Amino acid sequence: MARGVLGVLLGVAVAAAQPAGPAPADVVRKAIDAHGGIAVLKKYPAGASKIAGKVTINGTEFPFTGSLAFAIPGKVKMEMAVEAFGQKTTLVQVVNGDKVKQTEAGTPSRLDPAMQAELRESAVIQEMSLLYPLLDGGKYALSTEPGVAVDGRPASILLVKSKGLKDTRLYFDQKTGLLAAMRREGLSPDQKKVDEFTTFSEYKSAGGMMVPMRSRLTHDGKGFLEIVVTEYRPLETIDEKTFVVD
Repeated sequence: MARGVLGVLLGVAVAAAQPAGPAPADVVRKAIDAHGGIAVLKKYPAGASKIAGKVTINGTEFPFTGSLAFAIPGKVKMEMAVEAFGQKTTLVQVVNGDKVKQTEAGTPSRLDPAMQAELRESAVIQEMSLLYPLLDGGKYALSTEPGVAVDGRPASILLVKSKGLKDTRLYFDQKTGLLAAMRREGLSPDQKKVDEFTTFSEYKSAGGMMVPMRSRLTHDGKGFLEIVVTEYRPLETIDEKTFVVD
């Protein structure tokens, strides 16, 4: 019995001796500074980019080009031209608040509730990418987890909870403060739940804010999507017609 009590006391003592990690808000503030500062991030609540890359489905890679536009809160539009088996087809997804729309080759797609929720969540993720909204305690609940390495570099982990958002973990490079990765539950093309892990790299300055120009996304550890941003324009305003959902 005495040995058991001593073991418990020793465990408590060791835990107490461990240095406390940074507070969640401190992790966010460091990231805000690293990405250009709160004044710059608030100056540009919208953005537009040109993208290129490849998507891998059932082991086959399909190249694509496209564009992405967003405005917070709750607006995203992505257009992709995908080349598959010698033919090109287009995919357009639009989110405007609770309204979502997807077309393939100009034909409206039927979206089940899970896919609609996934598209709405993409708008929340886009908002989180500006970082300062995370400091809104009324909307986001934050906590930290033990750090890990991302691409060989130590990273702090921030667990984010919010209405309309599956639990999302953001990984911030401990040295630079830049967003290094994100982990969440995603959906595969065949509507199966997957462990979705995205890494961000090749940061460049655009309008004073740091933007990742390359991202890699895996589903259950397997490569799924690679995106290269060929052009990024931070915007103070954007035409609302961009996000019209008929």
